Amino acid sequence: MKQRREEAAKSRRPFASEGTDGYFRDQPVELHIPTVDILGIPIHQLDREKLLWRLRERQEAGLSTWLVTANAELIVRAGDNPTLARALRGADLLVADGSGVIWAARTLGTPLPERIPGVEIAEDLIKWAASEGLKVYFLGAEPGVAKTAVAQLRTKYPGLTVVGYHHGYFSKDEEQGIIEEISNLRPDILLVALGAPRQELWLAEHTSHLGVSLAVGVGGSLDVWAGRAKRAPAWMGNRGLEWLYRLITQPWRAKRMLALPVFVYRVMKTKGR
Repeated sequence: MKQRREEAAKSRRPFASEGTDGYFRDQPVELHIPTVDILGIPIHQLDREKLLWRLRERQEAGLSTWLVTANAELIVRAGDNPTLARALRGADLLVADGSGVIWAARTLGTPLPERIPGVEIAEDLIKWAASEGLKVYFLGAEPGVAKTAVAQLRTKYPGLTVVGYHHGYFSKDEEQGIIEEISNLRPDILLVALGAPRQELWLAEHTSHLGVSLAVGVGGSLDVWAGRAKRAPAWMGNRGLEWLYRLITQPWRAKRMLALPVFVYRVMKTKGR
């Protein structure tokens, strides 16, 4: 999977030179980043600043990147779904999105630097794109949401270049047309808001032949940017209570929240081995 993405990177950067390890680049890139094992999923030891630096470094070197922001629910699902687990382990970078993952790493004696919320990283990428003229494509959310989100983001970041967007309620028959559109438009950044784990499985299957420099699943970020959903207050997020805010404001998520005690149980069981 990663090898196919490196081959795609070569086609985007024809002047990149091939290193002895088979990666194409214009300059040396540090490929090894220490990870912490959280229930079989390797989470990279990166804080927000270093993550953004790594993404910029890989983009400038012509390396395509699939970034995953993993929370406790996604890791529990991976534990129950071998296909999803294999997909996540095939990502180029995985970071901790959620206080639960930070707690697990600390509990297991291998702390992670900090929680990196996916919506915040996604907006960091938008800022980066706007400042450097990178092209962005949005995929996901309900019909009309992406259009509204794009309008809001263009107002906030006037230099933003959006080459396309499509809602996430597409059929299997429509999917190939979307893939071809993204491939033809060749965005630098692809933000996919199909919800977890659908977005991770979709990216695992298609990223290698989309020809994008950076792809990341962004969950409900489009709804936030479109003004349809609100994030938890900062004080709740800082205290690891964003899950509670979501439960209060989106009670339909209650069934999904059952993954949290399962996550705690599995972490404690792992610690006791």
